[in-house]
Amino acid sequence: MEQHEEYWDNYGAVKLTLPEKGVVEAFKNHMHLMRVPIVVYADFESFTRPIDTCNPEKRFTKKYQKHEPSGFCFFVKCLGKFSQLVLFTKTREEENVSNIFVERFEKEIRSSLVFRGEANDDDR
Repeated sequence: MEQHEEYWDNYGAVKLTLPEKGVVEAFKNHMHLMRVPIVVYADFESFTRPIDTCNPEKRFTKKYQKHEPSGFCFFVKCLGKFSQLVLFTKTREEENVSNIFVERFEKEIRSSLVFRGEANDDDR
């Protein structure tokens, strides 16, 4: 936890991790590739809060913590063009991060080329 807090204080909400120099990342089973007009890359961050456990005799999974979203980032690739990175970090306890994500995501998708009618067959 101390390492996490130290990193957060020094670098902020996003940690970029890249492969070592000279290392090439490659996909396996690329024959299963499916071409789609829109791809969304998203990440959520959460605080974990301990909770009272449920009755283990009536459940198969023992719940011991609740994840409370604290922030997110995402960007959209639409027909070969990338959107701007959308980044949000909770600053007040009452902010509903999940609702803010949905609102920002809908706005970004509606502004994409597909929904503006600018897409053509060459882009797909």
